[in-house]
Parts: sequence; C-alpha cells; structure tokens
Amino acid sequence: MGEAVYVRLTDQELEFINTLSKEQKITRSEAIKKLVDYAAEGLKRQKALESYKEGKTTIRESAEIAGLRYFEFFDILAKENLLGTNPENTELVLEGMERI
Repeated sequence: MGEAVYVRLTDQELEFINTLSKEQKITRSEAIKKLVDYAAEGLKRQKALESYKEGKTTIRESAEIAGLRYFEFFDILAKENLLGTNPENTELVLEGMERI
C-alpha cells in the first residue's frame, strides 16, 4: 500500500473531484488517485515525446519512458507527425515501404 499524502485543493478542484466521484460511483480518494494516474501517464508520454523530438532517445527508449510498448509509441509518433524526425525512423519507414 502507498503512503498518505495531504494536499490543499481549491474549491473548484474539490467540486470537480466530488462530481467525478459521484458520476463514477467511487470514493473521493479513488477519484483523486484516478486523476493522478491519468496526469502521470500524460506527463510520461510528454516527456518521452520531447526526448524523442530532441534526438536524445530512440523510439524504443522513448516507449520505455512512456511506459508503452514499442508499437504503441510508434503509433503516437505517427499521430503526432513525428516520424522521420530521427534518423532511426527514416530507416524504419523505408523498411516498411519495402514490405509493401
């Protein structure tokens, strides 16, 4: 089990958490945990994308940072139009074209 953490929230944030917990029929603690998990996933993906765009990591390394499998991250790169921004991807795209 984890550690209890105390945080001060605004009235708007609490209202959103209360609404979310009622809509999903979960406790406020579960709603907060769900929001933290969602934000953490997004931040990991953002960090992985930035690292990849800067040429600091390969697709495989970026996928690991994001907590995704290689092809899941590859799909994100395709949606973000980031394929070909790294020399590694040029080879992958050419290999894919050869198969077609």
